[in-house]
Formats: sequence, C-alpha cells, structure tokens
Amino acid sequence: MISNDGGPVRRRALLRGVGALTAATTLTRSGTSTAAPLDWGVLRKRLQTKLLLPADGEYASAKQLFDPQFDTDSPLAVVRATTANDVAAAVAFARDNRLPLAARAGGHSYVGASATTGTVVVDVRGLDDITLTGDLVTVGAGATIRTVLAELAESGRSLPVGSCPSVGLAGLTLGGGLGVDSRRYGLTCDALESADVVLPGGGTAHASADQLPGLFWALRGGGGSAGILTSLTFRTHAAQDRDIVRLRFPTEAAARVLTGWARWLPTADRSVWSNVEIGTAAGTVECSVLMVTPAGQGAAAAAGLTAAAATTPASVTRRTLGHLAAADDIAGGSTIPRSTKIAGSDIVRELDAAVAGTIVDIVTARSRSGATGYVLVDPLDGAVRDIRADACAFPWRAHAATLQWIVDEPDSPEDARAWITGAHRTLGAASAGAYANYTEPGVTADRYYVGNVARLRTLARFIDPNRLLRTGITL
Repeated sequence: MISNDGGPVRRRALLRGVGALTAATTLTRSGTSTAAPLDWGVLRKRLQTKLLLPADGEYASAKQLFDPQFDTDSPLAVVRATTANDVAAAVAFARDNRLPLAARAGGHSYVGASATTGTVVVDVRGLDDITLTGDLVTVGAGATIRTVLAELAESGRSLPVGSCPSVGLAGLTLGGGLGVDSRRYGLTCDALESADVVLPGGGTAHASADQLPGLFWALRGGGGSAGILTSLTFRTHAAQDRDIVRLRFPTEAAARVLTGWARWLPTADRSVWSNVEIGTAAGTVECSVLMVTPAGQGAAAAAGLTAAAATTPASVTRRTLGHLAAADDIAGGSTIPRSTKIAGSDIVRELDAAVAGTIVDIVTARSRSGATGYVLVDPLDGAVRDIRADACAFPWRAHAATLQWIVDEPDSPEDARAWITGAHRTLGAASAGAYANYTEPGVTADRYYVGNVARLRTLARFIDPNRLLRTGITL
C-alpha cells in the first residue's frame, strides 16, 4: 500500500515497461531552496528525533562517513531518523522546499554520496531492528552486515552479503551485493523478498514481486534511485562452518594464476568461492588467492586451482572456522577503522589469457612507478547467472568477473584516480561496464546499468521528477 501525508491517493500505472506503481504524491514545483529562508522549525515539529544543522555541536560527527576524505563536505542538515515516519517527514520537507536528498546508512560510498554538500541527509542508522521469522529476516535499513550476520548466527542462519562488516545492508542490496556466497546463493538483492521505501515525493510503499513489481525491480540493483529504504525482508539460508584458504604465488605466475582461476572456478561446486588479488608491494607485484569452502573442502579446492594454474604456490594457509568467525577472518576483523580509498571497477565478459595479461600489465606498470595499488577479481558465475539480466536492475548476469581497482590511503588521490581511469582505458573493449556499488566520479549510468538503464530512467522520471535524490549516479 502507498500512502502520503496528504490523505488517500489514487492508483495509476507506472509508465509502460516499468511495472505497476501508485503515484504517492504530486510533487510541488512552486517552492525552491532559494526563494525564502528555510524554516527548519517546521521539520523539527514533524520529527521524533534530532535535526542537526551546521551550527549544532553534533553536526560534524553526524555527517561523518567511513572515508575521512569527505569530512569537509557540507550537507544542509542531517536527520537522525529513528522511525520510518521520521524518514517520511524529512523527505516531505525536502520535497516541499526542493532540497536535494541523500540517504546515509553504512556510509561507504566511494564518492561520499551520503554526505553530499547541499543535501538533506537522512541518516537511517537508527532503524536497525532485526526480526527472524522462520527462514525470513526483516531488518531495518540502518543495519550493517556484521550486525545482521551476528544476529542470524544465533539461529544458525545467514545471508549472501559482502565482506566489509560496517557496510549497510540496504546500500549493499540497492547496488546488487557481491560476496563469498554469491556462487551458491546469488547476490544480496537476489535474496530480497520485499522492502518498505519512502519515495522522493514523501509517499511510502511496500514492494515485492507481487506488489509494485516495477519498484521492486529497481530496488534490486538500481543503486538507490527509487527512494529511501526503511525496512527489508530477505530469505535466509543455513549457516555453516568454513575453510578459509589463502595461497600466495610467485610474481611471474600472476597471469597464469588468473587464467587458471577463471577456467577452474566455474567447474567447481557452487559452495566453493574464490577471488584473486594482484597488487604492488615494495616495487614488485604480488599475486594471492582467497578461497572460502565448506569445512573440510579447502585442501581439495586449493589442489584444483593449483592444477589449473600449473603453478606451485609459494605459501598456503588453511583454517577451519565457525560461520561468524569465518566472516570476521575474511573481513580482517569484526570492525574496520576509517580509511581513505580511491577505487573503481570494470566488468569483464571473458577472462582469457589476453585480458589476464592486460590486468597484470596495469598493476606492473603501477609497481614500476613506485606507487601502490591493487585489483580484486571476484567471480560472477554460479547462482549469479541463474537470473536473467533484465529480471532486476543489476545487469551483470553473463560475465566472468568484476575487477575492483583500489588504492588505499594514497599520497595523491588525484594520481590514484588517474591510475584507475587509465586502467579502464587500457582494458578498452574488454570492459563491459562497472558495478554500481563501486561508484566513481564522472562515470555515467549507462556504464553501471547498460541494457537496464532506460527502464531505470523511466522510473526515476516518474517517482522523482524534481531529481531530488543524490546517489552518486545520475540517471
């Protein structure tokens, strides 16, 4: 059901090709953010929580994201929502005053989208309830990966999620959600059963495959273009103990390992997941492989990869851990300190010897310059491919891997960005696009959504005609 603060609303169909959606409200076009001084008192009266303005003592910490490089950004205000009604009130105020909106949960956007200067930031971290009913879990939009995994582990359940513990589950879902269970259970967004969302016009909607399917389509991979989530319901799977295997290979074997990995992994059981990291270290190139398997299967998986790569690893470590302990081991801990990262991505359809060689050459050139940087190569096979590319907004269903280019704590962010931009250019036609959860400045929506971008734009024009939402990707 969709409602708004103006009383009953009339149902109508969303534009052809997007699906059924109810118009939540008619957006006012008369007000502007500069026509008159903003009366923040109006919003304060509607909220059950704190409204923080730049003059308030808590403002600086409230707008703070994971990455310190965005500490200088200056939102107009931060609403620390504790209920869905708070979110709706903030969005309605922004609508009436034509103010840009940004949602903040985990705050890990690589472009700092949830602290964008000049926006009203709706901080949903206070919406963090977690309720498990059978094999379904309903979580508030402010819940983080580690918090949800810990809660589910108590009942022997889990979700396919990413690895960073403080990433918000809502943002992860909106971009797709790659992780160590992707080959077996698909993306985070593939486990989504329904969601509650506040639309840019101030209305609220409950979306699922049966109710407002067009909106539900966009919430699975559409990158936040359809509104601000307040609650999500997922189908869980059984948690299990795991083997964590790490292999390090000689520098000269990097391209051979990458091509061997690309040949071997699609033949492995879907319960086996692995990625490859190739990076600079002390003026040379390092190649390592991470494997996550059911307990007791790590040694066999390592042997399979080693045979496919025709290379003996320089070192191998293997640990068997409980489900939550394994998640912490993969992440490097249950909490991660704030840090600056410059990052971007490419999607490759094939990972043959030529593409692997190009990837290694890009990192090698970085190493020779004396600068740091690395690429994480994550698989897109298994259950990810069980869903059609147009079945939800996430389009990468027939591709080999994502390449995530990263420079940690760069001395020169500009140089790091230039390296990543150069990597895209060097890959050329081998790159089919990019992953929406690894947003980069200046990259167009077509690169993130390819064949699905027209449908997303149609939806955005319908529910956000004043283009209030700021997500880091412009549709």
